[in-house]
Formats: sequence, structure tokens, C-alpha cells
Amino acid sequence: MPQPCFSRLSERLLRGGIAPRHVRRTIRELSDHFDDLVREEKEAGAAREVAQARALSRLGHEDNLADAILSRPELRSLTSRFPWAVFGLGPVLLLAFSVVAALYLEVWLLNHSGGLFTYLTGQPPGPVSAKLATQVYTAYNTFVVYGAPLLFAWLFYWLGSRQRMPRAWIIAGVALICVLGGFQNLVFYDKGYVGGGVLLIESGLVSPFVHFSADSFFSPFPYAEGIARAAMNLAIAGGIWWWVTARKKVSTVAELHIART
Repeated sequence: MPQPCFSRLSERLLRGGIAPRHVRRTIRELSDHFDDLVREEKEAGAAREVAQARALSRLGHEDNLADAILSRPELRSLTSRFPWAVFGLGPVLLLAFSVVAALYLEVWLLNHSGGLFTYLTGQPPGPVSAKLATQVYTAYNTFVVYGAPLLFAWLFYWLGSRQRMPRAWIIAGVALICVLGGFQNLVFYDKGYVGGGVLLIESGLVSPFVHFSADSFFSPFPYAEGIARAAMNLAIAGGIWWWVTARKKVSTVAELHIART
């Protein structure tokens, strides 16, 4: 009889809301305790299989172990305690933070890229370097506005799946980040002379409340583009989710088939 893997207990604890780090620690401690009990039984003269059977009996029934751990609310994860905050407010706050962080990084790069270019080449920035800068910042902005929502959607899927959250909460978090991410935009373009770079924020959430002017940092958001991008994000995230789920089902069926044969 090999050492028990406690997989059923681990799954039950995760579904009960216990934080994964506490589940891992509990399983590790149970495994170590099981080894100690087996060692005691073998030292008392029991054969290996008998020692393992007695160790399991002394360890306690799996249901009793699970009930004892689930009765401790301090072991529950924040995701399990406040799913509305993680999968409801989380996408909004995470997206806002990412846009602000990306914006500050780009502003810093814009303020220092001219000096960096001069330091590396020994020449002041010109039209060619301005064109290159436009291409670089356009690629950077494209990654932020197109890649970040999908990356964060994967993050919420991974977090919810890892902690065995109800599918409705996971879908809510993924859908929110995909939709809201489609309505945020960073735009950079250069007017063709030194210091002529223009950086704009376009947000479907901010546009109704901002007064736009010639020197405004914000620009009206093209809602048709936002709807298309939100739909694209949902389609990509949904397609990847379906593919991952299908692969898991195939893997489970194969494992069951191997176990039966």
C-alpha cells in the first residue's frame, strides 16, 4: 500500500474555500505524520502493509479530517470569503491600475527617450528617430490595450479554477475584464518635429464625464471600436476556455480508461 496522496481531501478542502497554501501545508503535514506512524508500527514489529493500514486508521477518517479543517474560518481564502470583491470589483480596479501604470511608464519613457537616443548615438533626435519612437510606442500601446485584458482574463480564470470557485463567479470576472478592457485605449502619435509627440487616453468609462479641449489629455472614445474589441476579447477568452475544458475532459476520460484496464 503506497503512501496516500490525499487527493480527495485536498479537493474537498479547496471546494470548501480553504486557501491553497493551507491545503498544501495540511497535505504535507498529513503525509509526514503518516510516514511517522508507519515508522512506529514497523518498529513495533508490524509488516509494511499492516503498518500502513494501521497508520491510516490512527490518522483518522478523511471526513473527520476535512470537517476539522473546514470548521476553521481563518483558513479560508479571501477569494472564498469575498468573491464579489475579487470577481466584481477586482476587474475594475486591476484594469484601472494597469492603465495608469502603463501610462506613467510611457510618460517616463517619453521624457527620457530623447536623452537616451542622444547618449547612444551622439546625435539629437530627428524625424527618423521620431518615426521610430512612434512605431515603438504604438506597439507598446497595442500590447497594453489588446494584450492586458486577455492576460487579466486568464488571471481570473486561473485564480477561480485554482480555488475551485463556482463557475458563475469566474465567468463574471472574465467577462468584466474582457468588456471593460475593450473600452480603454492609449494613443501616441508624433507631429514630425522634436517635442511634437502627443499621448492621449481614450476611455469609454471616462468620456461621458470629461470636458474635451485642444490641450486635453483625454480624447473622445470611439464606441464602435470599443464594442468590437469587447466582443473580440470575449470570443478569444471563451474559445480558449472551451479548448482548455475540452482537453481536461479528454484527459480525464483517458485516465479513467487506463485505470479500468
